[in-house]
Amino acid sequence: MKILLEEKILGTHSKKNSKYYWVLETVTGKNEDSDNPMDYFPASSETGYIQDIKEEILEKINTEHLFSFPYTPKEGDYLSIKNNLRKQEYLNLIFLNDKWIEEIYMCSYRECDTDVYTTIKTGVAFLTQDI
Repeated sequence: MKILLEEKILGTHSKKNSKYYWVLETVTGKNEDSDNPMDYFPASSETGYIQDIKEEILEKINTEHLFSFPYTPKEGDYLSIKNNLRKQEYLNLIFLNDKWIEEIYMCSYRECDTDVYTTIKTGVAFLTQDI
C-alpha cells in the first residue's frame, strides 16, 4: 500500500479530478462554554475502500511521513480523508497522545462546543495498492 497526502489548494478543478481528498486542521483557540451544548449524533463512515484499508492508513501514518510537505502533528490535530465521489465515505483521524487514532463518532475526542479549529492545509490523497 502506498499513501501520499499531496498538498493542493482544493478548487473545483482539483477536487473533480481526484477521487480522494483531505483536510488537515489544528486547534487554534477556545470558545467560552455554551449554555446550550449541542447534541452530536454518531457519525460513522459508510463502508467503502477507505474503511477497508483504514488499519493500513493508521499504521502508515503513525510510522511514516505521508505528507508532501514538512509537517509535525501536534495534540488535537484533525485529519479527514474523504471520497469525492461518495460523500458518506471518509476517515476522520485525530492526533492524541503522540499517535493518530480514528474518531468514529463526531466530537467523541474533540471538544466541539469549545475548540476552535482552523484549516492548516488541504490536498489530494493518493491511495494505491503495491504492484
